[in-house]
Amino acid sequence: MLELVVVIIIISTLLAIGISKLMKLQVQAERSSVENVVGTLQSAIALTISEHIARGQIPQLRKYIGSNPMALLAAQPVNYKGSFSQRPKSLELASWWYNRSNRYLYYQVANQEYFSTEGAEKEVIKFKILAVYDDINGNRRFDRDDSLKGLRLTPVAKHQWLNEPIDPEAYKNEAFPSK
Repeated sequence: MLELVVVIIIISTLLAIGISKLMKLQVQAERSSVENVVGTLQSAIALTISEHIARGQIPQLRKYIGSNPMALLAAQPVNYKGSFSQRPKSLELASWWYNRSNRYLYYQVANQEYFSTEGAEKEVIKFKILAVYDDINGNRRFDRDDSLKGLRLTPVAKHQWLNEPIDPEAYKNEAFPSK
């Protein structure tokens, strides 16, 4: 009987370690997938810039600022759900969508407990195509008088993928310390 208990304890321990490792692999796979899509989008933006430079049409790049970067791809990722005027009501985890109202590309994080962002929406990563420009008037905004140099896909808020899950209870305790 003692041997059975020892075997059960060993198997339970190995199973707990294995599940933890599997979760970390899932998070790494999701992070890699997001980075792959972002890299593909950045390449599409670079190709678009190159086309405009070759044709001497750099000023026409302005139309891409805030546009849907997925529209630049020959084929969108299978988890891209489309372009909407507001956030879709039912949305799968690990999916992309573009919001026409605020002009952000969103990614819905699947492994939210292993993800942290400075953005207000803790379950998404938001991206936007921004202008790369010389700020001639120094107002830190892209204006008509500024010299457009290119475009870039930029996350709206800082974010990071974590090695350990976030403990929601820790946040509750920090936000509302006990007296």
